[in-house]
Amino acid sequence: MKPDYLRSKISNYKPIAQENSLPNSKLAAVFVLFYKYNNELSLLLQIRSENLQYHPGEIGFPGGSKEHNDANLYQTACREVDEEIGISKSNIELIGELDAVLTSTKFLIYPFVGLIKTKSKFVLSSEVQKMLFVPINELNNQINWRYEYIFNENSLKNYKSFYYDGNIIFGATAKIINNLLNILNKQS
Repeated sequence: MKPDYLRSKISNYKPIAQENSLPNSKLAAVFVLFYKYNNELSLLLQIRSENLQYHPGEIGFPGGSKEHNDANLYQTACREVDEEIGISKSNIELIGELDAVLTSTKFLIYPFVGLIKTKSKFVLSSEVQKMLFVPINELNNQINWRYEYIFNENSLKNYKSFYYDGNIIFGATAKIINNLLNILNKQS
């Protein structure tokens, strides 16, 4: 997949607004970043440190909760990317946004999509164990997707999860990736 195709699909997408419809949710933002890795456009994910109190060792996007100093959720995503992996806002081309995802812990996550402009040296915070670069063709390979069934809130729920290079990507991260793929693969 070429960056121009990514730009055309994502920049034309209009996400569903949800901020006012879920007043008890906690706002958060992530950056769904693409990076040219080994000459392939790849999705950048991070493996969280095993030493964290919440979600240790899980895989996700750079991002986090909106803080009172953040003017908006885009600023939240930019601040978190800089803090967690050392990529400044000036080195990210904002392409667009995806639909917000509500987590089971009542976080309403707003995903922003961007391209890292130039080759970067990632500076990982103590929250990040390591980076994971997933080529686009691996995301579209149905062999890597599984359905998980979880008993939650007195009902059986079906969730998609993604397997790559011995790692399991699930929950909100898998939902965001699935939403992204639905947009990229939709016929115009």
